[in-house]
Amino acid sequence: MAANSEPLPRLKVLAAQIPGAAEPSLEGRDIELVLATFDECGFEAEFIMQPYERHARTYRDRQDFDAIATVPLHWRLPGYSTSAYIWYQNGAFYNHSRVGPIERVKDLAGLNVVTFREGGDVLGISDNVPEFASLTEIADQTIHSRLLFMGRVDAILADGFVVAEVNRRIFNKKRRGESWPSQSDAFRFAPIFNPAPHKMVFRNPAFAAAFDQCFDDLRQSGVIGLINQKYIDKYQNVLRFRYLGR
Repeated sequence: MAANSEPLPRLKVLAAQIPGAAEPSLEGRDIELVLATFDECGFEAEFIMQPYERHARTYRDRQDFDAIATVPLHWRLPGYSTSAYIWYQNGAFYNHSRVGPIERVKDLAGLNVVTFREGGDVLGISDNVPEFASLTEIADQTIHSRLLFMGRVDAILADGFVVAEVNRRIFNKKRRGESWPSQSDAFRFAPIFNPAPHKMVFRNPAFAAAFDQCFDDLRQSGVIGLINQKYIDKYQNVLRFRYLGR
């Protein structure tokens, strides 16, 4: 499409606002992969950020959006899907000083767990939930980390990189006198779920096909790998080098 002599329309794109992945400042691993691919294709776009899952409901309900990013591969939305452009590595982030080890979903039995909105569906754990002490779905992932630090929950089920980024921000803003987390607390990440591929969906099939081609070109040239490395590698010590098998 980039070779077409006619100017391309400016796309209106919904994106899921996720710490460290897609921010209103258009920074983050997810949004940077999309922006690089759009640039390769010659696409111009306006991005509207909404909480994960709500962005999908908005896209379903409103025809004025041309595309949506950060869509789990198995979600069916109106329009034309691309191939996966990003993988998230969901797992259990927990205080190893209090519980564990956690190496599989069954190890969550009897624990209080928090996850993101629609996390039970996205993670495929509906059959396991009755074995948990509790499962709470909360959109704000900062609340997840604060609950874990204060001992209100035993584990966070979410993307390891995102949790690590949220934790860093909380530690940086920690007020004097706050006693949580304790210096003796040791937090661990276990990738107890398979990597989760996410796609884009476009109303126009030509844009979806062009996105796939441009992404593949960037992948072969090494650009995609460099973007992933830029974001993921800084947290590999925290994630015990278990994020996406890196």
